Amino acid sequence: MRFLMRAKKPTGKAAKADTKGRRSPRKPEADLESGRARAPLAIGALVAGTLAVLGAGVYAWQVDAPNRIASWAYDGFMGATAGLGLSVREVYAVGRTETARSDILAALGLKIGDPILDFSPEEARERLETLGWVRAAEVRRTFPDKVVVRLEEREAIAIWQHDQRFVLIDSNGIEIGEKDVHRHSHLKIVVGPDAPQHTAELLALLGSEPELEDRVVAAVRVGARRWNLRLEGGIDVSLPEEGASMAWRKLADYQREHEILSRAVGEIDLRHPDRMTVQLTEPGLQEVMGRGKGEET
Repeated sequence: MRFLMRAKKPTGKAAKADTKGRRSPRKPEADLESGRARAPLAIGALVAGTLAVLGAGVYAWQVDAPNRIASWAYDGFMGATAGLGLSVREVYAVGRTETARSDILAALGLKIGDPILDFSPEEARERLETLGWVRAAEVRRTFPDKVVVRLEEREAIAIWQHDQRFVLIDSNGIEIGEKDVHRHSHLKIVVGPDAPQHTAELLALLGSEPELEDRVVAAVRVGARRWNLRLEGGIDVSLPEEGASMAWRKLADYQREHEILSRAVGEIDLRHPDRMTVQLTEPGLQEVMGRGKGEET
């Protein structure tokens, strides 16, 4: 659990005045994990009294009655509750790994000292779930002064190159965003309008042959039907529309037996189930032709 925002502790005379006659508070983590509001008795009594006097007005505001409380009265009420201790002093996040702290705080729209009763957890949740990394969010208030955010984040599996942009995507093909691409440059690049929806399937295929998978740098979706792969060293591999896993296994076997990828190869065509077509690079072709000319006849 990480705290995002916390009120500063008073120092000097203010600290002595603030702690005089008060028991030591429990640790924030204990309050958050139990989820129980344990406000001091004095604050509870004052809050109960305030709510009893203003209860009718608050109800009118909640049901949006025609003659609801004027905005100045509402602000005054919220200010009064904050003065009684019902104000935000700590904000915690659970499950945050990729989501930026600043993005979470901006979505919450909170600052230290805001009336906690004026904060809507549901509206904050909706804003949080518009963030690229956030798959799901839960927001709750822990009275008298804490807000807890629980996040379920997406996992980036590839970088999608589209419309001159590089965007992180998750296993469902959902865009996470381009903000953090530089931190995930180890991921493979996929290209094509429908590439995100088929990337998880492609990665499963590539992972069936780990030695070959490590050589793959990028994949291009061709005609919304099949993939072309770019391997290290600039080697292009054309996979078939059907039987791609079998073709991938065939290339892996051939690599283990003949180390074909260590040669001067430019393209490998696996689209035909009965044969593998290999095209040499220009230097490789010249080398082969040179050898042919040197042979005795």
